[in-house]
Amino acid sequence: MKQVLAYALAVLAVVAGWSALSYGLFRAKERVILPYPWQAARAAGEVLDTLALAFGTSALRFLAALVVSFLLGLPIGLALGFEPRLDQYLAPFVYLLYPMPPVALLLFLYLAFGLGEVVRLVVVVMALFFQVAVAAHGAAKFIPASHILAVRSAGASRWQLYWHVVLPATLPSVLTAARVSVGLGITMLYIAETKLGILLPPHQALGRFIEYYTFRGDIALAGVVALALLGLLFYVVLEILERRLCRWKYVGVKGGGS
Repeated sequence: MKQVLAYALAVLAVVAGWSALSYGLFRAKERVILPYPWQAARAAGEVLDTLALAFGTSALRFLAALVVSFLLGLPIGLALGFEPRLDQYLAPFVYLLYPMPPVALLLFLYLAFGLGEVVRLVVVVMALFFQVAVAAHGAAKFIPASHILAVRSAGASRWQLYWHVVLPATLPSVLTAARVSVGLGITMLYIAETKLGILLPPHQALGRFIEYYTFRGDIALAGVVALALLGLLFYVVLEILERRLCRWKYVGVKGGGS
């Protein structure tokens, strides 16, 4: 309840700040630059069905990208971090490719995958994959040797070592990194749905929805708010997932649950 209250107060603060900024811009420019929150809410009601469909489609698209990023990035990052030989020879490739912005490759991705759903998924996966892989790699490299020795002494196999030591030791860092990278992922989702979604109707992507209503500032702003809420949704989902899968991290922490 305290967390819910904190989010409610944050929403009120954002609405108040948004209203103040809208009023300040109106007074300075003598015309509406940034629609007020209630204007955006009223405009959202005009196209609620389209906005709801766009929100749901974008949410599924982001979820698919997140799942693929974990399925690829987590095992690769764990293997590179835990296996010294792999770390020595293959980790440099990851860190060379990590800073490369997917936006700079849009033309090549378009030529390779066309303008279908696959290319939009690839753009978001490229952004999230490296966040997961790098976090897993860093966490796996610094697992205490005593933990590994204890499990090996008990006769654990390589698979059991990964399952009972490596994965639990790195999962909190990986989930935290994924949570932090939600903002980047949502940004890449918007770019993928606009630059690589020109053939999409507005109800199939929030990015396309915002672009479609460019000349209706109140409706476009409602789409921006929906995109922000989508990011918040996944941030909260990942936080809940972390609290469920990494309960030991919150033992003894006030408000952490059990």
